[in-house]
Amino acid sequence: MKKKLVSIIINCFNGEKYLSKTLDSVLNQKYQNYEVIFIDNCSTDSSAKIFKNIKDKRFKYFKTKKKIKLYASRNFALKKANGNYIAFLDCDDWWYENFLSSRKSFFSSSDKYGFCFSNYLHYHQNRKKFKVFLRKILPSGFILSDLLDNYFIKISTVIIKKKLIKFYKFNPYYNIIGDYDLMVRVSQKFKAMAFQEKLAVIRFHEDNFTHNNRKMFYNEYKVWINQQDFNNKVFEKNKVQLFQRLEYLRLIYLVLHKKNLKLFFDIIKFPSLMFKLKLLIIYLLPEFIIRFNYKYL
Repeated sequence: MKKKLVSIIINCFNGEKYLSKTLDSVLNQKYQNYEVIFIDNCSTDSSAKIFKNIKDKRFKYFKTKKKIKLYASRNFALKKANGNYIAFLDCDDWWYENFLSSRKSFFSSSDKYGFCFSNYLHYHQNRKKFKVFLRKILPSGFILSDLLDNYFIKISTVIIKKKLIKFYKFNPYYNIIGDYDLMVRVSQKFKAMAFQEKLAVIRFHEDNFTHNNRKMFYNEYKVWINQQDFNNKVFEKNKVQLFQRLEYLRLIYLVLHKKNLKLFFDIIKFPSLMFKLKLLIIYLLPEFIIRFNYKYL
């Protein structure tokens, strides 16, 4: 039986610092029936040169005509993909060698399963330290309620069936939460298959877009919540948690950037004890400690 072709999408803008590690992790995969769709989003560094140094016909280079938003770039990549399955790998993350080979049960799964994902490690660049992201068992099956309660999927761990892409594309409006939006939409109709092994490493560093744009994160999440159908029983069940998370995003931005006395009392009123304590600790810490330790919150 012929192995399924996997299209690995790597979107890149000025990723030279970590790109070689990312590409090496693809070359070292035990499962070799793949193609790499590399989208250069008008980088001004040596990203293109690093990629083109790989002399492998499976590694395909494309460049956008002008710099576009991340999720428009992902959609552009999807049009170039030829595989039965689509995997995503951010240009600062990397995979372990069994990332693709471990997914064979998903490759032979029924149409009820739309995508799979795995556990992963965080790598904090400034501390040179690995950290386990999630210690509990990842859920499989219909996971919509789990996703609304807590977003635990990283796009660099996801493989999705190509035929779903005809119906589920990334929303090009977003800059940050497009991955979450896609996973939520797909999870309303299809099952997910979770792999408990830590198969990928997500790198946290000072150039991470999300962590440097907290206000944008909050604004996008607010727009996203207001677009959801709370007549849906699963959404209705998780409505309180969704709006609590929205308020948390607002408060964490203010704690890190705009401390004042009113903010302190807003934190005191926050309903979740765990998040309240976290916010209070950050609020009370001296600014130089916050800068060093909470860059990757």
